[in-house]
Amino acid sequence: MAVDPDVVAKIDATLLPQLDRHHLRLLAHCLDSFRAMDSGTDGGLPDAASRRRWCEQQPLVIDDPTFLRSLLLQLEGAGQQLSNLAGELNKPPLDLTIDDLITAAVARCHHQLHSESIDDA
Repeated sequence: MAVDPDVVAKIDATLLPQLDRHHLRLLAHCLDSFRAMDSGTDGGLPDAASRRRWCEQQPLVIDDPTFLRSLLLQLEGAGQQLSNLAGELNKPPLDLTIDDLITAAVARCHHQLHSESIDDA
């Protein structure tokens, strides 16, 4: 699932709030990055050492240790989110699809709206 214009269009077609669509694009990009890092695992996310090695090979990261630390922290957070969703769907994280990510985001937004409407009542 490369984060190409078709994936972006699919995310934008959800009509989710702008912040949620942005989060979806970032999560999809992280998933795509994890797939690029994959070192032959069984669909699980690459470990921290593999992530670091991959990040250190990226031209925009190699000369900026502060950005590298920040990127690794963001990948850790995205990895946790993807692992949680994969667990709920009973599939390996690297097997998640854009449809899985969208369905989860839509469900989360519906849950938030429902919770807010109950709180307002």
